[in-house]
Amino acid sequence: MKNLSASISTNPSTARNCCGYCGATSYHRVLARDDAGVMRYTEALRCTGCGREYANLQVWRQGDTQESTTPPVATAN
Repeated sequence: MKNLSASISTNPSTARNCCGYCGATSYHRVLARDDAGVMRYTEALRCTGCGREYANLQVWRQGDTQESTTPPVATAN
């Protein structure tokens, strides 16, 4: 059986599609109420790693903290 851990990169900076701030490889669209009170997806993205919100995919990949729309989500220790 082939050793799979040798083929998996542990360096987040080598991933092409990752958060430029924390290296997470996933995000989700932000859900918010519109003016009529209906829940809709916005254009903003929230990183699943650091919890920061970004205006678009390009900004998420760059990790430009000046362009993020909210600070990271606080976690309890």
